[in-house]
Amino acid sequence: MRSAMSMLELVVAIVVMGIVVMSLPLILTQVQNNNAFAMQQEAILAAKAKIGDVLTYEWDANSYSAADQRSYVLDTASDSELSRVVGTSRRIGHVNVDSRRKLFDAVVTPTSVANLGNDGTLNDIDDFSGLPAVALTVTAGEDAQNLDYIFNLNLTTTVTYAADAANYTSSTIGTFVFNPDNNAIVTNIKTVSVQVSGAQNTITLRAFSCNIGESSLLPSRPYQ
Repeated sequence: MRSAMSMLELVVAIVVMGIVVMSLPLILTQVQNNNAFAMQQEAILAAKAKIGDVLTYEWDANSYSAADQRSYVLDTASDSELSRVVGTSRRIGHVNVDSRRKLFDAVVTPTSVANLGNDGTLNDIDDFSGLPAVALTVTAGEDAQNLDYIFNLNLTTTVTYAADAANYTSSTIGTFVFNPDNNAIVTNIKTVSVQVSGAQNTITLRAFSCNIGESSLLPSRPYQ
C-alpha cells in the first residue's frame, strides 16, 4: 500500500503553519517591549549610580574644615526655623556636646545660588552641576565588548537648592510648599538631578542632600 498525505493532514499542516505565522508579530512585539524595558532599567541604574557618586561629596565647599577634619553645619538665614541659637554654635535640637553636629563658631554661609556649579575643583556636590559638555556626557557603550551596555547613555547632572517653605501654627504646620528646583534662595537642602537620555525616553532621577554636618569620630581605644 503506497503511503501518502491525506487531504485532512494537509489542511491541519496549513492551519498550524498559519497559526505560527500569525503569532510571529506578537512574539516580535513582546521581544521589542522586553528590550525597551531592559534599556529603561539600564538607564535608571546608570542614573542611580551617578547620584550615588555625587552624594559621596561634601554638601557644600564651605562645610568641611581641614583643620578639624570634619564637616560643620552652615548658617542659612533663608531657613529661619533652622537658624543658630543666638550666642551658640548650635541649632535647636543639637546635642550640646563638642563631638556632635554643630555650626562653625563664626558664621559661615553656603555657596550662593548664583555660584552653584563647577569652580574648577570637585570638592562638593554642586560642582557636578554645570561641568563642561564633554565631562557631562558619559558614553556607556563605548566598549560594548567588555560592558553589558548595548546602547549609549548621556548623563546630565544638575544641582539646585530645594525650597521647603512651611507656615507654622501654634502646634502644627499649616501649609508646606516644597520646590525641588528652587533658584531664588539658599536653603538647607540641595537637589541632585540626573537626566539620562539615549534610552528611547528621557529619564530624570532626583535625590536630596541636607545641611547637617557630621559628628567627630571618637579617638580609638586599645583593646582591653
